[in-house]
Amino acid sequence: MTVLPNTKSRGAGRRWPLYVIVAVALVALGLVVESFLRAENFTPGEEIVSPNIRDVSVSAENSLYPPPDVNYFLERPEKVFVYLSVEDLPTGEDMRAQVRRSGSGSAFSLFFGENDKIEAFDEQEDQLSSGGEADGASGVVKFALKTRSGKPVPPGNYTVEISSALGGETGPPAVRKSFSVER
Repeated sequence: MTVLPNTKSRGAGRRWPLYVIVAVALVALGLVVESFLRAENFTPGEEIVSPNIRDVSVSAENSLYPPPDVNYFLERPEKVFVYLSVEDLPTGEDMRAQVRRSGSGSAFSLFFGENDKIEAFDEQEDQLSSGGEADGASGVVKFALKTRSGKPVPPGNYTVEISSALGGETGPPAVRKSFSVER
């Protein structure tokens, strides 16, 4: 009598879902670890290099003069207002702002590219006065950070760098402000 080998294997067709579940779990774990490590080295604060800039503050409040500085926004604001207190700022010198965002987004936004770009807009409500002994302007310069779509500012860690631009050439950052938006 000849014995035929048993070629029927149980569960061979059901192994692929297990591999997919393990792969998804490893990717999710990697995203969580990366998000934790990225948020670990971020510290809100400010660095002022220019002698013409006295203070910088951010707030969700739109006012003529700088409100109290906010380093952490617990709710997502529609706009973030940046206030610069300047003294003897040379006239004819433009200011340029660059915004960088880091931090974790949802997995949905990572895969489908729902990143809303943040831009700086001049609110044209600067409170500057010129005169006196020095040849420059003093007061408050204000601009707003908001999304192109008009949606609230996405969660993340933000760094705003403000540089002076003289004759079209942008110089090194005169001030750097870092803050965080939660949820």
